[in-house]
Amino acid sequence: MRIPFTRWPDEFARRYREKGYWQDVPLTDILTRHADSDKTAVIEGERAFSYRQLNQAADNLACSLRRQGIKPGETALVQLGNVPELYITFFALLKLGVAPVLALFSHQRTELNAYAMQIAPTLVIADRQHTLFAGEDFLNTFVAEHRSVRVVLLRNDDGDHSLDAAMRQAAEDFTATPSPADEVAYFQLSGGTTGTPKLIPRTHNDYYYSVRRSNEICGFNEETRFLCAIPRRA
Repeated sequence: MRIPFTRWPDEFARRYREKGYWQDVPLTDILTRHADSDKTAVIEGERAFSYRQLNQAADNLACSLRRQGIKPGETALVQLGNVPELYITFFALLKLGVAPVLALFSHQRTELNAYAMQIAPTLVIADRQHTLFAGEDFLNTFVAEHRSVRVVLLRNDDGDHSLDAAMRQAAEDFTATPSPADEVAYFQLSGGTTGTPKLIPRTHNDYYYSVRRSNEICGFNEETRFLCAIPRRA
């Protein structure tokens, strides 16, 4: 199943490939090409993940979601703070061929409902530390109103919805199935200056080009240490 979106004209796509802008490589390559590296990838407080650990956790989560019936071509609504689980979740979904929208942690019911109306997610991943998900009221109402949702996973949950448990459960013979590089990888949020942010479909090809050029412009290399300082709580 492919997610509908407005495609680039054929002549544009051909030109971008000829110039090397589009390389027909999925975004999962950002992580998987370092999957055997024990260098530190992400640090949060006292926690640190190597690239190998980050990739393994993403595989574990992707495999768990596949066992729960999540399929390529489906969509997910994700709301996590500035934590390693955000990156693990993002790459796990890319490996599955599931297109997420990454809601800001400051977003509330208005934004989450608006996103769900647009993408009809089969999966919701959120955090018990967010005020909306600290109890069951909002979640129960949300799932009842958005009947497409089949699976819910929550960070800091000790019960059946535990995201942490899904990341720890070992992947079994997992093979990634990312969407084709010219298909939708995820939905980017617009600036939201005129109300609720709009959703912008981004393909692997066009966004990977943006990543590569941003790294070049900023002079990032294997020695770079980046402080990702964004709000993490509602």
